[in-house]
Amino acid sequence: MESTEKLELPYWQEFPDIDLYMDQLVSLGNRYLSEISTNAITPSMVNSYVKKGLISRPIKKKYQRRHLAELIIVSLFKSVYSLEIVKQIILQIFKTSDTQAAYDHFANLFNYDLRLIDGQSIPDVKEVAQTEPVLNKVEEYTIRASIYQMLGQKEIAKHTSLSAKDSKK
Repeated sequence: MESTEKLELPYWQEFPDIDLYMDQLVSLGNRYLSEISTNAITPSMVNSYVKKGLISRPIKKKYQRRHLAELIIVSLFKSVYSLEIVKQIILQIFKTSDTQAAYDHFANLFNYDLRLIDGQSIPDVKEVAQTEPVLNKVEEYTIRASIYQMLGQKEIAKHTSLSAKDSKK
């Protein structure tokens, strides 16, 4: 398996501290997720997420750090759950604490699980289920599912490109 050492979600303080236009939000979201997700973010996706309540409405067509955090989480979780379920999870994640703390907690969990999967032992699911509050369990399971899906897609892409090279010989 390819190392996940270079893969990592950015933390809140790494987000730009300025208002962003749609194209800047999409560009940053794609840059942050380029090695993690195979699905590119588009402006129409962002508009759809806003209409469905997955991402907060922009303020005078400008997006802020919160929007970027929401976009990253939605982009990762939508590969695991329906958008309606993702909406419920997002609402719970950001309801429990301030936006920065909630996002950084998510990024910490995600980055921690990436390191664990890259060669260390992963805590038993039963252990997590007994010791964590429900929201943490949902985040943890969803993060792992999105990581495993990403790794599976990378393996498929790698083997597909190898097969294509072999067939050209």
